[in-house]
Amino acid sequence: MAHKRPDVMKTLADARPAALDPDHLAGSARARHDLGTILAGDPRTPESRRPARPFAWRWALPVAATAAAAGVLVATLPQGGPDPEGSRATAGSATDGPRHTPENGRLALLTVADRVDRAADEGTYWRLTTRSSWIGVVDEAGSAFAVVASEKQAQSFGVRPGTQSLWVSGLDSTVRPRTERDAARWRAAGSPKDLTLAGSGSASGSGGRLGLRMESGGKKKPTVTRTNGGDRIAALGARNVTYADLRKLPGDSAKLKEFLADLYEEDRGGEITGRTEWMWQQAAGLIRLPVKPAVRAAAYRVIAGLPGIRSLGEVTDPLGREGVGFALPASDRPGYGTGRSELIVDPATGALLADREVLTEPDATAAEAGLRAGTVVNYTATVTAEWTDRQLETPR
Repeated sequence: MAHKRPDVMKTLADARPAALDPDHLAGSARARHDLGTILAGDPRTPESRRPARPFAWRWALPVAATAAAAGVLVATLPQGGPDPEGSRATAGSATDGPRHTPENGRLALLTVADRVDRAADEGTYWRLTTRSSWIGVVDEAGSAFAVVASEKQAQSFGVRPGTQSLWVSGLDSTVRPRTERDAARWRAAGSPKDLTLAGSGSASGSGGRLGLRMESGGKKKPTVTRTNGGDRIAALGARNVTYADLRKLPGDSAKLKEFLADLYEEDRGGEITGRTEWMWQQAAGLIRLPVKPAVRAAAYRVIAGLPGIRSLGEVTDPLGREGVGFALPASDRPGYGTGRSELIVDPATGALLADREVLTEPDATAAEAGLRAGTVVNYTATVTAEWTDRQLETPR
């Protein structure tokens, strides 16, 4: 009589300690302990020293927004003075943050890439909701002060024939003096209606003006924009791309890096950030677009291979969520001084929680406006990023 052969893999799985069950690791104390071990890294790892580069304001823009990026940035400042709660949880909050330690950021990012969520990766609409905030430094009548602008944005990328892509900006939008001191300085300058941000000529990159328009009437009304140009739904570098283009992106990090390098060469006439920061921005932007999970993982690996990447250890994102942080070396930030780009990710799922710019040394005007090292001068936090079969509900 033939004997049934034992299932070796089942026998091994049954003998595995519960503490090593993969289903019990994601987000667990064990996972955090493992990541902490990785973050310890090699303290001898040298920090790459790179020339300072200027700062670009935004990463990946919807198709319809690319042509307007060099124009006038307009926001609305309520006339009723600052909200005492307004800057508590925005980019206006000044914090020294975690110590910038020489931990092995590359190895930690590779671990994050291995944990990218592999759940169902396609639907009718890719829905992305973000909250963002940034500090504007103004120098009016010889008196520098700061304002904080914040808003929620919702994007819907329609990927099926006959669908539309929408971008709703200005949701819950507010622009207010960062502190009571800033409000007093604005009033002392004559409460001017139109303001120009310090250093905005360099920041715009094309002679355009970055400014603030103060109007009575409270919050700015949301703007709904149709962002697909034909079948092109998003921007990569200087290209407007289709959903099919996004789905063809390679999940191999070496091939994705080569693709982005080609885009960089095409975009060199318009970009002002330098190769390392440009690659960082584009790879991070891909993580929020409707790409395959393997491409998100490859994007993390591309970022991990950039020179000077550092791990910040465990940090809290602008929405209060715990994650791990990564940073580039500091470089020039026109209108602010010097600062560094940071990413905050969920180590258990590989989700990108937030990107932000942190001031490392304010220039004279920013310091006069009360900014100091550790101030988060802007951030974008991901609220939701998911597939759905329902179109975005737009405000009336």
